[in-house]
Amino acid sequence: MKKLYIIGNGFDIYHGMKTTYADFHQYLSQYNVDLEIKLENYFNFKTDPNYLWTDFENDLSSFDYRSLFNDSNNIDVLSDSFKLSECYGLEDDINEQTEELIQNIKDDFHSWIEGIEYPLSGNTNTIYFDPDAIFLNFNYTDTLEELYNIPKNNILYIHNNANDLSGELIFGHSQNAESDPEMDEFDAEGNSNRTMFTDSENASRTPFYAFQKNTTEIIDQHRQFFESLGSITQILVLGHSLGKVDWPYFIAVAKNIPQANWLISYHSEFERESKRQFANEMFSLKKVNIEMIQIGDLRL
Repeated sequence: MKKLYIIGNGFDIYHGMKTTYADFHQYLSQYNVDLEIKLENYFNFKTDPNYLWTDFENDLSSFDYRSLFNDSNNIDVLSDSFKLSECYGLEDDINEQTEELIQNIKDDFHSWIEGIEYPLSGNTNTIYFDPDAIFLNFNYTDTLEELYNIPKNNILYIHNNANDLSGELIFGHSQNAESDPEMDEFDAEGNSNRTMFTDSENASRTPFYAFQKNTTEIIDQHRQFFESLGSITQILVLGHSLGKVDWPYFIAVAKNIPQANWLISYHSEFERESKRQFANEMFSLKKVNIEMIQIGDLRL
């Protein structure tokens, strides 16, 4: 029986690792308060009772470009000294700010992942993996390699790996359009909607698009992997929430292995039934092919 393991963040959490979005928030609170303040000012992050972030990636779609624009725009167009060139300078300034913000988020997210500590090998939570299996890993960590000695060649890090310099970490949201989209260039009468601040406002929108996760492009990049899954008969999903942003990957797997049996991990009894129903409806899996498990059921 050829197995495919699909690994999500719940797998690392199961091993006691500090990989939640709340942990990332605490990391920034300790190491980069300036960035934490900027994120709090320009994004609307959902939080837990401790006011720690709970859905960081998806909430990157909530970027408030108007706040950044208003904070940057000190131009008084009614001033006698006003010059149109000031608007070009504002656009340049905003471009610089957004590029710096985007890069700082990426750099600190990467640094946080690199600094996460692994538990000691031989932990009582260790689970059994089929030695001939292959892995589709949504995590950025080396947990499979560090704790289980899984060969790197057997693992596809679909969003890249923090210790691999071949590509930056891929994270972000799945929203196709902003909640406050850009105005059409022309109105219904064919008149231009542009103002002297249009280009600066559009420059302010950049972070929303910088953190769009292009799943179609990623799947196409790894098409050979997905098309090679024909011999898989069992799929074990461990610690993945089945969140919307990653639906396309699961659909691609199901499409290439329509007859495979799925074992999907759950955390609570409520989640058990909701995830089963969800997999049946969204991924077109037959209920008879879905079994719900807990990660601990696979312990050695």
